[in-house]
Amino acid sequence: FVNTVLLVLISGAISLVAGAVLASFAISPIPLLQRISSVYVGIMRNIPAAAHLFFTIFILPLLGVRLSFFALATIGITLYFSAYYCDAVRSGVNAIGQGQLEASRAIGLRKAQILRLIVLPQGLRNSVPPLINTTIALVKVTAIAGVFGVTELFGAMLQLINTNDSAVIALMLFTALLYSVLTVPAGIAAAAIERKVAFAS
Repeated sequence: FVNTVLLVLISGAISLVAGAVLASFAISPIPLLQRISSVYVGIMRNIPAAAHLFFTIFILPLLGVRLSFFALATIGITLYFSAYYCDAVRSGVNAIGQGQLEASRAIGLRKAQILRLIVLPQGLRNSVPPLINTTIALVKVTAIAGVFGVTELFGAMLQLINTNDSAVIALMLFTALLYSVLTVPAGIAAAAIERKVAFAS
């Protein structure tokens, strides 16, 4: 369970930062940066998470990358979810009314001021619910890492089932409960934030 929490926290934090950078590329006026973001997100979102983890855990070591299974799984999950965090942040920015941007330019604000005073505060607020939902999805994907040898929650359950085949149902229910400890509060938080954002709008 601790390994699962660490996997979620580390890969989630790095994915969020990378996703925010990619989102800034996507809304940048520079065509090259827009293309980089679009290509990365398009490729990563169309490759299954299991394929990402298979590549990072089994193929990267063949290419000379010597890291632990945990570190390799973190890389795979981060590469995959950076694209989804990018979309979450970009959707929050795109939800800002065009009229606000036009009004900001009309009163003489520079691009940097518009970004700092108008776009980022509202965009990040709008992005919180989809970011939480993406994090819930990340928690679920960590279970795939257990299949590839990472001793996280799902992997530990498989090991226990192999040695305690008479307690399969109990082990599965307990594992589901532990996953719920991570995902249910996040889901409640997402719903509460969505209501707050809706009222604020």
